[in-house]
Amino acid sequence: MLNTPSALSCPDAPALAFLGPLGTYSHQAAFDAFGDCVHYVAKQTIADVFESLSSELPFGIIPQENSTNGSVIETYNLLRCRIIGRDSFVRGETNMPIEHSLVVRQNVKMEDIEHVLSHEQALGQCKMFLKEFLPRASLVPTDSTASAARALLNPPSNGFDPLKSAAICSTVVTSLFRDLEVLRTGIQDGESNTTRFYIVSYGTDARVPWKSPPTYQRRALIRLLPDRSSGAWDASRAIKALNMPISRIDRRPSLGSNTFHDAYFLEVYAEGGQEDDISWFDCVNQAVERLRRAGFESTVLGMW
Repeated sequence: MLNTPSALSCPDAPALAFLGPLGTYSHQAAFDAFGDCVHYVAKQTIADVFESLSSELPFGIIPQENSTNGSVIETYNLLRCRIIGRDSFVRGETNMPIEHSLVVRQNVKMEDIEHVLSHEQALGQCKMFLKEFLPRASLVPTDSTASAARALLNPPSNGFDPLKSAAICSTVVTSLFRDLEVLRTGIQDGESNTTRFYIVSYGTDARVPWKSPPTYQRRALIRLLPDRSSGAWDASRAIKALNMPISRIDRRPSLGSNTFHDAYFLEVYAEGGQEDDISWFDCVNQAVERLRRAGFESTVLGMW
């Protein structure tokens, strides 16, 4: 059951933005990681979480990747922006197993459903179930899984009938909205469905208020743009200049005017995991300087 702490045990607790409304997986992941050590502030979109970061709202949590449906495109689109790596930074990560449920208004049956609402990631994580049991239903993307559930409580309008609709979300919404009930549980594809979240902050000075400090290996996220003169991605030259272990590489179209001048995101880690704060900071910044000398525009987006 998801709790909504008031942070009364931490009167000076900082604020943390999450993809709302109450009952989203982002809300649950944040509570699992921070408990009552932060004040929770719901935002409508992932972009709103990023854009709300300030000295008054120093922390946020955003979904980064799902083990079934891959990288969260909205997050990586935002990581292209110049403000990330200048004012806001990735400061940590947390993982949460995701179990999706099909939720409806009370007394709605499977055969009644013509529309399925949810965040695009959740819709993608339940493709097999939807193909088998609701092949003719239209899929309707929403800002979050919880907003999809909330929409079922709206009156009929503009072709939308809540009594012919369902939402893919967490079962916790049925404790938040009494008129809803769970029709099916565990509808996600595959036995293991886990989402990884990034913890982001405004600046790097504030200590991340973990409920229990994580023990993961030291990591850093670097944004990389190819040589402007060629516009080409020379992977071997970039990897040679970086000279660090790489755990993942992601790519999104660049915000610049050059066609196919893509932005790359390299997540690197400390070999052996024994680096202290100062030496890890120096190691990452030295790697970025090597990339710059090799002709790549490089920015550290976060270290944790």
